[in-house]
Amino acid sequence: MTRFTITLLRITLAIIFCGSVLVQLFALPLFISEVLTQYPEVAQLATPYKWVVILGILCLQICLVTIWALLNKVEHQEIFSPNALPWIDTFISACMIAGFLVLALGFHLLVIVNVGGPGVLLAVAGGVVIPAGLALLMKVMRQLLNSAITMNRKLSALS
Repeated sequence: MTRFTITLLRITLAIIFCGSVLVQLFALPLFISEVLTQYPEVAQLATPYKWVVILGILCLQICLVTIWALLNKVEHQEIFSPNALPWIDTFISACMIAGFLVLALGFHLLVIVNVGGPGVLLAVAGGVVIPAGLALLMKVMRQLLNSAITMNRKLSALS
């Protein structure tokens, strides 16, 4: 991976991270206040839903940090070492937790509170399928990395 590509990826990760912090601090509270203005009957749901969304955004931020750490390993040519595997495991765990949070929030909203419609159902489906797909992709990448680590170790033994 070239230095230019690594720099571009770091800039992209930083922009996404900063954007997610802005959403947590400003956009989410503004959105909640607008919803409460239109639908005061759901006021009791505002605080728990806010914390679930904040935790979901935190999962995204954890994924961004793990990608940054793995990118550092690529840059320093240390990616083919066993200490890269916990970063991948953390990424997978954060994706799974994020998907669960979306599923739980969607289930509560659609089934228990009985609010929302097809749009909410589609948003929940997307919010579950995307992190699940990313987690499965990283699971495959982890297995490939594990194979590469084993091959690298065998090659080192031959030298």
